[in-house]
Amino acid sequence: MCLYFYIHIHAGTCICMGEPITLTIEKGYITNIDGEGADVQSVRDYIANWSDPNAYAVSHIGWGLNELARWDYLQTTEPEMQGFGMDARSFYGNVLFSTGPNVELGGTNNTPCHLDIPLKGCTLWLDGELIVEQGNIVPNDMRVDGEMAQGVS
Repeated sequence: MCLYFYIHIHAGTCICMGEPITLTIEKGYITNIDGEGADVQSVRDYIANWSDPNAYAVSHIGWGLNELARWDYLQTTEPEMQGFGMDARSFYGNVLFSTGPNVELGGTNNTPCHLDIPLKGCTLWLDGELIVEQGNIVPNDMRVDGEMAQGVS
């Protein structure tokens, strides 16, 4: 089970999600946003308000390798020091799911709508290789051992 916690919205705004949100992805696009309560409605409204079908496209998926970043950074740091919420997007062992534009890296989806959704405690496979297992980095050449690694153990 993954924890959906922060959603980074275009222009550097980060909001906390406390309720589970399920995204159904078909052929590279979000086709359903499911859940209950204000959080899921906020995500639905945010994307819908762009009135752009490309806003529902998957942009990129990645994983965090920064053993110095902290998952709880936005909750424990003064607002003026939070920057763009990079800690939540890059902490060791996270999975980052993003929607919106991908033209910066050679893709063809161009939309002003963008969501970065950092996830904690997830499992990620890439081309048949296990990369992250329940928040822990698996490939030896990516692993960081010791107290600084903030993955889920």
